Amino acid sequence: MPDNPSTQGSVAQIDSAIDELYGALERDHWINLHAYPLKLKSADNQVVMEGVVENVAAWRRAQALAEKMAGGRWSIDNQLRRETGEKHGDRQLRDEVMKKLLHEPLFLEFTLRAKTADKVETVRDAGPGSHEIMVHVDNGAVSLIGTVSSLIHRRLAEVVTWWAYGCETLNNDLQVTPAEEDTDNEITDAVRMALEKDPMLDSLQFHVDTSDHVVTLEGLANNEEEKKYAALDVWSVPGVWDVQNRVTIGGNEPG
Repeated sequence: MPDNPSTQGSVAQIDSAIDELYGALERDHWINLHAYPLKLKSADNQVVMEGVVENVAAWRRAQALAEKMAGGRWSIDNQLRRETGEKHGDRQLRDEVMKKLLHEPLFLEFTLRAKTADKVETVRDAGPGSHEIMVHVDNGAVSLIGTVSSLIHRRLAEVVTWWAYGCETLNNDLQVTPAEEDTDNEITDAVRMALEKDPMLDSLQFHVDTSDHVVTLEGLANNEEEKKYAALDVWSVPGVWDVQNRVTIGGNEPG
């Protein structure tokens, strides 16, 4: 029997969209397809992205471009992995993520659990009624599961997880209860907090503004490396779709 015409049309549309997405990825300055080639394909009415990317900026920017291209017509299966150098074991990565959560004051009243293949270990019990974060690691992929009390908690949990050496990809399944409305101001607050938490940066040197999920970062950095890492801190915040890095080096502030 011949294929269903509507199915043929859908396949043709998604294949055309994948070509469009590849072109957008190739043009984007946060993504280096020459050094880090990616594979795009369609499967079960999904756009699947596979490959290794340089950093969290490329990981999140690729996701944002894919979602924009899909426009709600297809779901995105982001299987991209961030390059981390020497690979960590899952237990070592899980322990590092848990250590960052344990030492973060914002999570002092949270119950923290670590999930392995066959059991769940309670690392800190904050008592009945407390919010809970469970960390599960599978082959370098970290999952955050549970409930948090605000969007800033949800975002900060993801930020510190990306900062864990060996985290290749992340699935943030933390639910905010009660639910909160997300806004550009919420993103700005989370970005400012991420910059404040980074011991390598002086957050007072930076100004942050967000418009429609696009963050503009301005201020002063001591060198190009500091400018780069400030931008990566911004990209580690979920909800950021693009970053305009207008930070200048030394005393040369823009007029």
